[in-house]
Amino acid sequence: MDGRFVNRVAVSVLLSAVAMGGALAVACSVVPDTAPATLAFRLPDQQAVTIAPFMVRASSAHGGQLVRHICAQCHALAAGGEGAGPVLADVVGRTVASLPGYAYSAALRQHGAQVWDDQRLSDWLTSPARYAAGTRMSFAGLPDPQDRADAIAYLHTLRTPSPTPITGENR
Repeated sequence: MDGRFVNRVAVSVLLSAVAMGGALAVACSVVPDTAPATLAFRLPDQQAVTIAPFMVRASSAHGGQLVRHICAQCHALAAGGEGAGPVLADVVGRTVASLPGYAYSAALRQHGAQVWDDQRLSDWLTSPARYAAGTRMSFAGLPDPQDRADAIAYLHTLRTPSPTPITGENR
């Protein structure tokens, strides 16, 4: 190895470093280092949001559209219906993972002592995988609390009529 070869390698390394530094300087001056004006997408909030203030102005009509568009792909909305998920009729007020005839995941059965109230439904709809890690439900979640409140308001309307008890007066 002679001195000319070492000089060529040194000059090559030096020119490469200058070229990369110049390219970085040009790129930094041309492309501003700022956040976008609007986000391309929004991840669900990490903090639990109290749903009660949103329930005050919830629209069951809008919630019905959401539920029929999103939830009805896997869930039946009326009692006796079939789907990949459990029936949503009477879900509000029902004990978690308690519908007879449906095989719930172990992750959801761990919540079996709880009742589906508005707040629990909201937490579930925010991110089922975060609410019950290991659940089989492959729904990413509804990030907007008002959409969740609307869907929950619609779920309140999915009540099966309770049978009238037979008494001496209505025989």
